[in-house]
Amino acid sequence: QASLLKNDETKALTPASLQKELNNLLKFNPDFAEAHYLSYLNSLRVQDVFSSTHSLLHYFDRLILTGAESKSNGDEGYGRSLRYAALNLAALHCRFGHYQQAELALQEAIRIAQESNDHVCLQHCLSWLYILEQKMFDSCVLLEHSVNKSLHFGLP
Repeated sequence: QASLLKNDETKALTPASLQKELNNLLKFNPDFAEAHYLSYLNSLRVQDVFSSTHSLLHYFDRLILTGAESKSNGDEGYGRSLRYAALNLAALHCRFGHYQQAELALQEAIRIAQESNDHVCLQHCLSWLYILEQKMFDSCVLLEHSVNKSLHFGLP
Protein backbone atom coordinates (compact mmCIF):
# COMPACT_ATOMS: atom_id res chain seq x y z
CA GLN A 1 0.00 0.00 0.00
CA ALA A 2 2.85 2.41 0.76
CA SER A 3 4.34 1.72 -2.65
CA LEU A 4 0.97 2.27 -4.29
CA LEU A 5 0.49 5.54 -2.43
CA LYS A 6 3.88 6.68 -3.65
CA ASN A 7 3.65 5.49 -7.26
CA ASP A 8 -0.04 5.24 -8.21
CA GLU A 9 -2.48 6.39 -5.57
CA THR A 10 -5.48 5.37 -7.67
CA LYS A 11 -4.60 1.67 -7.24
CA ALA A 12 -4.34 1.92 -3.45
CA LEU A 13 -7.22 1.24 -1.10
CA THR A 14 -9.49 4.17 -0.39
CA PRO A 15 -8.37 6.27 2.59
CA ALA A 16 -11.24 5.04 4.78
CA SER A 17 -10.75 1.33 4.02
CA LEU A 18 -6.97 1.57 4.38
CA GLN A 19 -7.33 3.30 7.73
CA LYS A 20 -9.78 0.62 8.87
CA GLU A 21 -7.27 -2.10 7.97
CA LEU A 22 -4.46 -0.22 9.71
CA ASN A 23 -6.56 0.27 12.84
CA ASN A 24 -7.21 -3.50 12.93
CA LEU A 25 -3.48 -4.17 12.57
CA LEU A 26 -2.58 -1.67 15.28
CA LYS A 27 -5.23 -3.06 17.63
CA PHE A 28 -3.32 -6.35 17.75
CA ASN A 29 0.18 -4.89 17.48
CA PRO A 30 0.35 -1.23 18.58
CA ASP A 31 4.17 -1.26 18.29
CA PHE A 32 4.12 -2.02 14.55
CA ALA A 33 6.08 1.04 13.37
CA GLU A 34 5.48 0.51 9.65
CA ALA A 35 1.70 0.53 10.17
CA HIS A 36 1.99 3.90 11.89
CA TYR A 37 4.03 5.18 8.94
CA LEU A 38 1.43 3.96 6.46
CA SER A 39 -1.25 5.60 8.59
CA TYR A 40 0.79 8.83 8.35
CA LEU A 41 0.88 8.58 4.54
CA ASN A 42 -2.83 7.81 4.43
CA SER A 43 -3.64 10.81 6.63
CA LEU A 44 -1.60 13.05 4.35
CA ARG A 45 -3.80 11.94 1.46
CA VAL A 46 -6.89 13.36 3.11
CA GLN A 47 -5.07 16.43 4.49
CA ASP A 48 -5.73 15.44 8.13
CA VAL A 49 -3.06 17.36 10.03
CA PHE A 50 -3.92 15.92 13.45
CA SER A 51 -3.90 12.25 12.40
CA SER A 52 -0.82 12.61 10.22
CA THR A 53 1.13 14.28 13.03
CA HIS A 54 -0.08 11.67 15.51
CA SER A 55 0.91 8.78 13.23
CA LEU A 56 4.30 10.28 12.35
CA LEU A 57 5.21 10.73 16.01
CA HIS A 58 4.04 7.21 16.84
CA TYR A 59 6.10 5.84 13.96
CA PHE A 60 9.33 7.32 15.31
CA ASP A 61 8.41 6.45 18.90
CA ARG A 62 7.89 2.81 17.93
CA LEU A 63 11.06 2.78 15.86
CA ILE A 64 13.04 3.84 18.92
CA LEU A 65 11.01 1.63 21.28
CA THR A 66 11.67 -1.52 19.27
CA GLY A 67 15.33 -0.66 18.85
CA ALA A 68 15.13 -1.43 15.13
CA GLU A 69 16.93 1.78 14.28
CA SER A 70 19.81 1.22 16.67
CA LYS A 71 20.40 -2.32 15.43
CA SER A 72 20.76 -1.20 11.84
CA ASN A 73 22.77 1.98 12.42
CA GLY A 74 25.16 1.24 15.26
CA ASP A 75 25.28 3.31 18.44
CA GLU A 76 23.85 6.44 16.83
CA GLY A 77 20.51 4.86 15.84
CA TYR A 78 18.41 6.71 18.41
CA GLY A 79 19.94 10.06 17.49
CA ARG A 80 19.38 9.34 13.82
CA SER A 81 15.72 8.59 14.48
CA LEU A 82 15.34 11.77 16.50
CA ARG A 83 16.88 14.06 13.91
CA TYR A 84 14.91 12.52 11.06
CA ALA A 85 11.74 12.67 13.16
CA ALA A 86 12.30 16.40 13.64
CA LEU A 87 13.06 16.81 9.94
CA ASN A 88 9.90 14.93 8.92
CA LEU A 89 7.85 16.94 11.40
CA ALA A 90 9.21 20.14 9.83
CA ALA A 91 8.23 18.87 6.37
CA LEU A 92 4.77 17.98 7.64
CA HIS A 93 4.20 21.43 9.14
CA CYS A 94 5.49 23.07 5.97
CA ARG A 95 3.09 21.03 3.88
CA PHE A 96 0.15 22.24 5.97
CA GLY A 97 1.33 25.87 5.96
CA HIS A 98 2.44 25.99 9.61
CA TYR A 99 5.69 27.76 8.85
CA GLN A 100 6.64 28.84 12.37
CA GLN A 101 6.23 25.29 13.70
CA ALA A 102 8.14 23.99 10.69
CA GLU A 103 10.98 26.39 11.41
CA LEU A 104 11.14 25.29 15.06
CA ALA A 105 11.20 21.59 14.14
CA LEU A 106 13.83 22.30 11.50
CA GLN A 107 16.01 24.13 14.02
CA GLU A 108 15.82 21.07 16.27
CA ALA A 109 16.76 18.74 13.40
CA ILE A 110 19.71 20.98 12.54
CA ARG A 111 20.89 21.07 16.16
CA ILE A 112 20.78 17.28 16.50
CA ALA A 113 22.40 16.74 13.08
CA GLN A 114 25.22 19.15 13.94
CA GLU A 115 25.85 17.33 17.22
CA SER A 116 26.05 14.05 15.31
CA ASN A 117 28.07 15.52 12.44
CA ASP A 118 25.47 14.17 9.98
CA HIS A 119 26.14 16.08 6.76
CA VAL A 120 23.43 14.28 4.81
CA CYS A 121 20.75 15.25 7.30
CA LEU A 122 22.11 18.80 7.37
CA GLN A 123 21.78 19.01 3.59
CA HIS A 124 18.18 17.82 3.81
CA CYS A 125 17.61 20.45 6.49
CA LEU A 126 19.17 23.10 4.28
CA SER A 127 16.84 22.10 1.45
CA TRP A 128 13.81 22.42 3.72
CA LEU A 129 15.16 25.69 5.05
CA TYR A 130 15.27 26.94 1.49
CA ILE A 131 11.68 25.80 0.92
CA LEU A 132 10.60 27.60 4.09
CA GLU A 133 12.47 30.73 3.02
CA GLN A 134 10.67 30.59 -0.33
CA LYS A 135 7.32 30.32 1.43
CA MET A 136 8.08 33.18 3.82
CA PHE A 137 10.53 35.32 1.79
CA ASP A 138 12.26 35.30 -1.59
CA SER A 139 15.88 34.21 -1.35
CA CYS A 140 18.32 32.66 -3.84
CA VAL A 141 21.36 32.65 -1.54
CA LEU A 142 20.25 29.51 0.31
CA LEU A 143 19.69 27.63 -2.94
CA GLU A 144 23.16 28.45 -4.21
CA HIS A 145 24.70 27.39 -0.90
CA SER A 146 22.67 24.19 -0.85
CA VAL A 147 23.69 23.23 -4.39
CA ASN A 148 27.37 23.87 -3.63
CA LYS A 149 27.25 21.79 -0.45
CA SER A 150 25.32 19.00 -2.17
CA LEU A 151 27.96 18.86 -4.91
CA HIS A 152 30.70 18.81 -2.25
CA PHE A 153 29.14 15.79 -0.51
CA GLY A 154 28.12 14.07 -3.74
CA LEU A 155 24.39 14.37 -3.04
CA PRO A 156 21.77 14.74 -5.77
